[in-house]
Amino acid sequence: MMKKTIVGLAVAGAALAGASPAFAAFESYSPGGKVGSWTQNNDTQVAVMLHSARDIGFANYYRTTDPDSYYTLWNKGGPGSTAYSGTGGRVTDLRTCTWVKDNDDECSRWEIRG
Repeated sequence: MMKKTIVGLAVAGAALAGASPAFAAFESYSPGGKVGSWTQNNDTQVAVMLHSARDIGFANYYRTTDPDSYYTLWNKGGPGSTAYSGTGGRVTDLRTCTWVKDNDDECSRWEIRG
Protein backbone atom coordinates (compact mmCIF):
# COMPACT_ATOMS: atom_id res chain seq x y z
CA MET A 1 0.00 0.00 0.00
CA MET A 2 2.87 2.38 0.82
CA LYS A 3 4.44 1.91 -2.65
CA LYS A 4 1.13 2.70 -4.37
CA THR A 5 0.80 5.89 -2.32
CA ILE A 6 4.38 6.93 -3.09
CA VAL A 7 3.96 6.23 -6.80
CA GLY A 8 0.69 8.16 -6.80
CA LEU A 9 2.39 11.15 -5.20
CA ALA A 10 5.29 10.92 -7.65
CA VAL A 11 2.90 10.79 -10.61
CA ALA A 12 0.90 13.74 -9.33
CA GLY A 13 4.05 15.77 -8.65
CA ALA A 14 5.49 15.09 -12.07
CA ALA A 15 2.22 15.97 -13.77
CA LEU A 16 2.27 19.33 -12.03
CA ALA A 17 5.85 19.85 -13.19
CA GLY A 18 4.86 19.28 -16.82
CA ALA A 19 6.05 15.69 -17.27
CA SER A 20 5.30 13.83 -20.46
CA PRO A 21 2.27 11.52 -20.73
CA ALA A 22 4.72 8.58 -20.90
CA PHE A 23 5.60 9.17 -17.24
CA ALA A 24 6.31 6.09 -15.09
CA ALA A 25 6.70 3.87 -18.13
CA PHE A 26 9.61 2.01 -16.54
CA GLU A 27 10.17 2.08 -12.76
CA SER A 28 12.32 0.61 -9.99
CA TYR A 29 12.58 0.86 -6.17
CA SER A 30 15.49 0.27 -3.83
CA PRO A 31 15.00 -2.44 -1.18
CA GLY A 32 12.66 -1.05 1.46
CA GLY A 33 11.33 1.58 -0.96
CA LYS A 34 13.62 4.38 0.31
CA VAL A 35 14.46 5.48 -3.25
CA GLY A 36 12.42 5.24 -6.43
CA SER A 37 13.36 5.82 -10.05
CA TRP A 38 11.48 5.85 -13.31
CA THR A 39 11.78 6.86 -16.94
CA GLN A 40 9.79 9.55 -18.66
CA ASN A 41 9.67 11.37 -22.00
CA ASN A 42 9.28 8.09 -23.91
CA ASP A 43 11.97 6.37 -21.82
CA THR A 44 14.64 8.94 -22.77
CA GLN A 45 15.00 10.56 -19.30
CA VAL A 46 15.50 9.10 -15.80
CA ALA A 47 14.20 10.54 -12.51
CA VAL A 48 15.28 9.58 -8.97
CA MET A 49 13.13 10.45 -5.94
CA LEU A 50 14.09 10.11 -2.27
CA HIS A 51 11.42 8.88 0.14
CA SER A 52 13.48 8.78 3.36
CA ALA A 53 14.91 11.69 5.35
CA ARG A 54 18.45 10.44 5.90
CA ASP A 55 19.18 8.65 2.68
CA ILE A 56 21.08 9.36 -0.51
CA GLY A 57 20.00 7.46 -3.58
CA PHE A 58 20.89 6.85 -7.16
CA ALA A 59 19.83 5.02 -10.28
CA ASN A 60 22.06 3.09 -12.65
CA TYR A 61 20.82 2.73 -16.21
CA TYR A 62 21.84 1.77 -19.71
CA ARG A 63 20.85 3.58 -22.91
CA THR A 64 20.54 2.36 -26.48
CA THR A 65 23.15 4.94 -27.53
CA ASP A 66 25.91 3.33 -25.41
CA PRO A 67 24.84 -0.23 -24.48
CA ASP A 68 28.21 -1.21 -22.94
CA SER A 69 28.40 1.59 -20.35
CA TYR A 70 25.95 2.43 -17.60
CA TYR A 71 25.05 5.87 -16.35
CA THR A 72 24.47 6.94 -12.75
CA LEU A 73 22.03 9.64 -11.61
CA TRP A 74 22.45 10.74 -7.97
CA ASN A 75 19.91 12.40 -5.68
CA LYS A 76 21.24 13.94 -2.46
CA GLY A 77 18.47 16.52 -2.06
CA GLY A 78 16.52 15.12 0.89
CA PRO A 79 13.08 13.55 1.27
CA GLY A 80 10.61 14.25 -1.50
CA SER A 81 13.28 15.66 -3.82
CA THR A 82 13.62 14.45 -7.39
CA ALA A 83 16.70 14.58 -9.62
CA TYR A 84 16.41 14.31 -13.41
CA SER A 85 18.87 13.18 -16.06
CA GLY A 86 19.18 14.81 -19.41
CA THR A 87 17.36 13.20 -22.31
CA GLY A 88 19.18 10.77 -24.57
CA GLY A 89 18.86 7.35 -26.09
CA ARG A 90 16.07 5.09 -24.85
CA VAL A 91 16.72 3.57 -21.40
CA THR A 92 16.88 -0.23 -21.63
CA ASP A 93 17.96 -1.29 -18.11
CA LEU A 94 17.29 0.40 -14.77
CA ARG A 95 18.05 -0.28 -11.11
CA THR A 96 17.67 1.87 -8.01
CA CYS A 97 19.97 2.02 -5.00
CA THR A 98 20.16 3.48 -1.52
CA TRP A 99 23.73 4.60 -0.87
CA VAL A 100 25.32 3.02 2.22
CA LYS A 101 28.48 4.70 3.54
CA ASP A 102 31.54 2.40 3.65
CA ASN A 103 29.45 -0.63 2.72
CA ASP A 104 27.65 -2.28 -0.17
CA ASP A 105 24.82 -0.13 -1.46
CA GLU A 106 21.28 -1.52 -1.22
CA CYS A 107 20.18 -1.99 -4.82
CA SER A 108 17.14 -3.41 -6.56
CA ARG A 109 17.45 -6.04 -9.21
CA TRP A 110 17.91 -4.76 -12.74
CA GLU A 111 14.67 -4.02 -14.58
CA ILE A 112 15.39 -4.90 -18.21
CA ARG A 113 13.52 -3.91 -21.33
CA GLY A 114 16.22 -4.64 -23.88
